Amino acid sequence: MTIISWALFLSGTLLATATGAHDPPMWGPFSAGIVLAVLGALLLRRQEAAGGSGPSADAAITDLASLGTALRAVTAQTAGLATLPEGEPGLRDRVESLLLDHLLPVVEGRGFLARAHGIEVYAQVFTPLAGGERCLNRAWSALADGNPAEARAQLQRAQAHLEQAVAGFPAG
Repeated sequence: MTIISWALFLSGTLLATATGAHDPPMWGPFSAGIVLAVLGALLLRRQEAAGGSGPSADAAITDLASLGTALRAVTAQTAGLATLPEGEPGLRDRVESLLLDHLLPVVEGRGFLARAHGIEVYAQVFTPLAGGERCLNRAWSALADGNPAEARAQLQRAQAHLEQAVAGFPAG
């Protein structure tokens, strides 16, 4: 089904692009292309919402307790990375894995917290978490640019932000 959805989306986009660029535009084929592209996009969104496609489908957060556990795990992993010596081999890959495999499911599970405790508690947790995520992205970028000292500083900042997010997470 995913292949069909992508085929609809891409063929619709190409058809709309090719026929809309004519002078005068070819409104019939252009409209058909738009309809195909929208249909493909809607099917892709439905598949994603069903949990069928996404890099973190295996690590999905399914309830509030697992969200808290995952947040504490991300914080502990960040603290561990912040203590590694500069120039640690594979550090950039470890930061990337932390972002994609561990932090992304936490961010995707944010709805559990908002529904269970409201927007105020949500903000107490996800405002510092967003700061931690930015610092982790900066750390990855610094490592990619060959600046391990800046990466370490950003990892330490990320750790502080994530600890603040954990502190704001409701108990039990």
